[in-house]
Amino acid sequence: MAKVKNRVGKEFNDFCIVVGEPKIGPETWIGYFTLLDGSGDLSIGRHCSIASGVQIYTHDTVRWAVGDLQKDHINYSHVDRAPVSIGDNVYIGANAVVLKGVKIGDHCVIGAGSVVTESLPPWSVAVGAPARIIGHVEIDSDGKPHTILDTNQTEK
Repeated sequence: MAKVKNRVGKEFNDFCIVVGEPKIGPETWIGYFTLLDGSGDLSIGRHCSIASGVQIYTHDTVRWAVGDLQKDHINYSHVDRAPVSIGDNVYIGANAVVLKGVKIGDHCVIGAGSVVTESLPPWSVAVGAPARIIGHVEIDSDGKPHTILDTNQTEK
């Protein structure tokens, strides 16, 4: 299937939804059926793998919905925005969700189906809903990455 270029000049698979103008580094893979919300400032580093079905949000309308507020169709003041930053060499598994205001450090692994609600330090392995750190990534002497599970974290 052919890749398409969106208005920011990056290659995405067909059916990828891009809102706003996210900043995406070179050699980053964006899978099928992903949603990249750049309306509140989204940056994704270089050499990342964003698997199919991932949703990354830089806004929400929770305050508007539960507060019974009127929509502001001029300034969109009913929409809350916060930037999302994803470092270099990050893997985000299929159907994971990253919420507004989150910063994911370099070399992180996010498990499939996870919901990332808080920032993660570099080299973290995080899974679940909400996502929690269960281990870390190490690079061996041959340059190969390995995920190391922290048994103290996984027993909780």
